[in-house]
Amino acid sequence: MKTSKQIDAIDLAIIRMLNLDGRRSYANIAAELGLSPSTVQQRANRLINEGLLTIRGMVHPADLGDMIMAMIAIKAEGTRLRQVAAEVGKLPAVRWVVICAGQYDILLEVVCEDNNHLLSLISKELAKIDGVRETVTFPYLEITKRAHEWILPE
Repeated sequence: MKTSKQIDAIDLAIIRMLNLDGRRSYANIAAELGLSPSTVQQRANRLINEGLLTIRGMVHPADLGDMIMAMIAIKAEGTRLRQVAAEVGKLPAVRWVVICAGQYDILLEVVCEDNNHLLSLISKELAKIDGVRETVTFPYLEITKRAHEWILPE
């Protein structure tokens, strides 16, 4: 695994264990790895401080009731691609934004209160961003798989 920051096999083991259970105690991890709890805590804190590891509680919007989720694909003016992505990312309803290759330039996932909110997002908020040429919206009907984490390869 390549990274610009130095991590070793012990760091990877700590990351894997916390990835599976973010509430797992450092003492428990230490016992499994044959290390002291303070060593595990120091390493975990370094990984967090360097931005390689984030531990958080997560809730999925679909579990909160009648929220509308959708993916929106955007065609952007080529010279404004990064600016469009940055502006889109500032909108409160947007969960994530990616610049991609293919038919569309930017993909984003949104969570809206209802269809009117989604319509307003598309027709007012996205439409006024300089450089947005076209949008296509894909409302989610059913989410069949959710993965909040990426499991590190062995």
